[in-house]
Amino acid sequence: MSNKGRRKQYIIPLLAGVGFAAVFLWLRGTLGKTDAQEQLRDVSDAFFVPGVLLVCTGALLFVAGNGIFDMLNFGVMKVLSLVRSEKYRAQQPRTYYDYVSAKNDRRRSGYPGLLWAGLLFLLLAGVFVALYMTA
Repeated sequence: MSNKGRRKQYIIPLLAGVGFAAVFLWLRGTLGKTDAQEQLRDVSDAFFVPGVLLVCTGALLFVAGNGIFDMLNFGVMKVLSLVRSEKYRAQQPRTYYDYVSAKNDRRRSGYPGLLWAGLLFLLLAGVFVALYMTA
């Protein structure tokens, strides 16, 4: 992957998380509030929600990329191939081993940008919770 592609991998989830946080703060009317403790609570929530979403999405894509759902996919493919033509069935892998071998050749790398961006948002949410508790 090129250096530009690596940067996109991290920048896009960060921008999506910041956009989500901004919309969250706008919907809650945080900028119009005068109580500092309420503002800190809202900012903490605004960083926590996209952090959890990004970490969970990144983790799901990580396990899916490592083949955790291969057996389920293979089974569904075999069942659906029963209603397809013989020509289609001939093109499909016959055994699970063949299916996994073909999948491993085409696997994409993980999505560390989602995980790192989510962890950063969770860290920021933790900082704002600590500030909220001390205020």
